[in-house]
Amino acid sequence: MRRPDLAVGPPHDPRGGLGKLNVLLVVMPFAACERPALGVSLLKAHLSGDDVPCDVAYLNLAFAESIGHRSYVRMVTRLPDRALSMEWVFAECLWGRSGGLPDSYVDDVLRDRWRVAEGEIDLVLRARSLAQGFLESSFAEIPWDDYDVVGFSSCVAQNLASLALARRVKAAHPGVTIVFGGANWQGKPGLELHRRFGFVDYACSGEADESFPLLVRSLAGDGGVRRDQIPGLIYRRGGDSRANDEGEPLADLDSLPLPDYSDFYAARERYPGVRSSMPWLSAETSRGCWWATTGPCTFCGLDSRERRYRAKSSGRVVAELRELTALWPSRLIHLADTVVSPEFLDEVLPDLAADPLPTRLFFEARPNLTREQIAMLAGARAQIQPGIESFNDHVLRLMHKGTRGLENIRLLKWCKAAGVEVYWNLLHGLPGETQDDYDSQLRMLPSIRFLPAPHLCQTVNVDRYSPYFEEPGRYGIERLSSLAPYRYLYPFPERALADIAYAFEYECAPASAPPDVAEALDREVSLWRRESLSGDLRVMNDRDGRMTLRDRRSVAVTPHIELDELESLLYRACDDIGELAALRSQARALRAGLAALDGEAEATVYGEVEAALASLVERRLMVGDGGRYLSLALPKLEY
Repeated sequence: MRRPDLAVGPPHDPRGGLGKLNVLLVVMPFAACERPALGVSLLKAHLSGDDVPCDVAYLNLAFAESIGHRSYVRMVTRLPDRALSMEWVFAECLWGRSGGLPDSYVDDVLRDRWRVAEGEIDLVLRARSLAQGFLESSFAEIPWDDYDVVGFSSCVAQNLASLALARRVKAAHPGVTIVFGGANWQGKPGLELHRRFGFVDYACSGEADESFPLLVRSLAGDGGVRRDQIPGLIYRRGGDSRANDEGEPLADLDSLPLPDYSDFYAARERYPGVRSSMPWLSAETSRGCWWATTGPCTFCGLDSRERRYRAKSSGRVVAELRELTALWPSRLIHLADTVVSPEFLDEVLPDLAADPLPTRLFFEARPNLTREQIAMLAGARAQIQPGIESFNDHVLRLMHKGTRGLENIRLLKWCKAAGVEVYWNLLHGLPGETQDDYDSQLRMLPSIRFLPAPHLCQTVNVDRYSPYFEEPGRYGIERLSSLAPYRYLYPFPERALADIAYAFEYECAPASAPPDVAEALDREVSLWRRESLSGDLRVMNDRDGRMTLRDRRSVAVTPHIELDELESLLYRACDDIGELAALRSQARALRAGLAALDGEAEATVYGEVEAALASLVERRLMVGDGGRYLSLALPKLEY
């Protein structure tokens, strides 16, 4: 493996006076190799503004080149997150062969628990066999003594790889200050990890835009910065690990610098396998979740405890996206927001639809988008990940989603009609769900298998900071324990694992829907993924008050359907969700013209409406839910 491109600017004097510290930020596997790391790129820009030399080493790219770019991407995208297999790849590198960890991970976790395909297991084992050599090369090829501070960004599946390399660096270069940050080191997990790994000098819990530059200033000799007052800093005093309060998160996001992605693009040039695909860019328009400020989704552990929502101004967002895409070639710009705000949809999206960026756009959004907003998504060449999660109203209420099942189906229909790509997940196993919740979904799903299929179908877990975790008794959650794979990563007692873990196993009282629900949903989703590529239901003609549909779904009775005048009226009205009372009014006007109907005639019309709606639902041309109805055929409309 070649030496990474780390040199920037003229030669420097390590360990000089104030402002002379030299900083290296390290991005370890298994960070995505298609896009630069937003957090470290922001920190580099912060430090550059303070005239502090800072390099970023994208060692995740080096490992991707070592095991093969396609293999790396398969591991990141196909392996179940909760198996923690990418962390396990580096477990032996951290603890050694006799590190006190069970040796049955592959059978117990991958084969028995998660039923991972043998091809994916082979990828994991091959990556594990190459991990030690990768760490040795990285350690040998980077001039660690040139740096005063080495920071490791540890998010999701990066912790063990980062710790394994940090331990080597500290042992050989004790004068180098080791700092950790990222989601794995936030709050209680960060404090427990700091206690357990004495070679880590400091950790930054929470947003590090202010704390890390302050720490660097303190290390450089700035007597005006006291480490016991740096927000979110985890440090040692008298041999004990201590954590400062994180304080108020950064309020003015417009004050953030433009992230510096130069190291990522320089590193890409050195790895032909990684360079073979056009990269993504990362950006952010907000932090926190605006929906969570009134009550988060019950399973969501994002955005930590405070759930403080802040957003950049619309003008800043548009200017930043245009500047980033002008500076760095990419195929897509990924917004790291938990969910984009209503202001983004109202003020930024119209600008990007009218004058699109030179690259595609991807972000997370709530599912209750309007037809006009979806049209703008198409104009802006945007892809979205909406928080759909279920089609059952009761389950959605249990999740505190604030949406209903028909709204989720409507979104999928309008997005497919407009050509907007949608990535979404189907969840099950929630506390309080019932068998009936899933029976109704399973009956309905064959009708919509021509719409975009879910990316994942999985059981809900309890994540740290989620309402499920913070108030388990409120939701009937019992016997919380860290996910079983953590026992194959850290040779610690259960109490320590519970303090480190992000994801937890649990039992419900009363129990949720029986296990065969998951199997039935998995089978249905497998069919869906196949049929969504060829199935179709769409409006072909709408003339003289009558509609013609073409049905190419597997449940189709006939490929050509002609609706009568009343059915056409109802179907047209239910392209958006139609309420029974409104549908009755429209049918009454159709039958009577401008004349009034007597009570008997009105009752007849109402009966005809209900019979027509029941027929449309029975033929799977429409779905209904408690007096609300939605037509399924893709409309013949201009988006």
